[in-house]
Amino acid sequence: MPQPSAPVTGSYPRRTQAERSALSEDRLLQAALILIAEHGYDRTSLQAIGDAAGYSRGLVSHRFGSKEGLLWAIFDHTFGAWQTDTLGPRVGDHVGIEALRATVAATRAALQSAPETLRAFYSLLFQALGPLGALRPKVASLHRREREGIAAWIAAGVANGSIRPDVDPEREAALFLGMLRGAAFQWLIDPHGVDVDMIYQAIDDTISRNLVPGPA
Repeated sequence: MPQPSAPVTGSYPRRTQAERSALSEDRLLQAALILIAEHGYDRTSLQAIGDAAGYSRGLVSHRFGSKEGLLWAIFDHTFGAWQTDTLGPRVGDHVGIEALRATVAATRAALQSAPETLRAFYSLLFQALGPLGALRPKVASLHRREREGIAAWIAAGVANGSIRPDVDPEREAALFLGMLRGAAFQWLIDPHGVDVDMIYQAIDDTISRNLVPGPA
């Protein structure tokens, strides 16, 4: 049987404390996402998260303070990664209808490439309506920031003529985010009963009908 090779010393610089902390935090958050997707929030313990990530429960508590603190860290981590790694590159400098279409495409791609991450995210999202009501203001703030960003795209589209001048950006932003959230939730609950390509194409068609100016 092949034996593991001896470690090579001096080949790699030692990680700094900040790098080790960032690595452990990332591992803990990833372990939490996987376990919550598999077992749900209530049945996922700090001990299980620490074990899955290769750390102690004490480190989980030290790093996040509590299970609720870990929950909010997951929201921040997942939402930040979505904006930086998935949404940002697709939207780029686009505004107006092109930014909205890019967001539809990015959401569909994320749903198909990382359904377990989104399943965990939605599982946590709905906890704010029940046993974790203390997190409701934070989740509301997250949604508010999303709506404000979408409304800014729509307002910019009105200004450049790609969106009808009579459109209310705040109202359409709320409708758009509601369609995205609802479509993802339906598919996560019933992937065999919901055609993900069809539903996201329907969203794209809806925003075109609602927002794009008609022929002069």
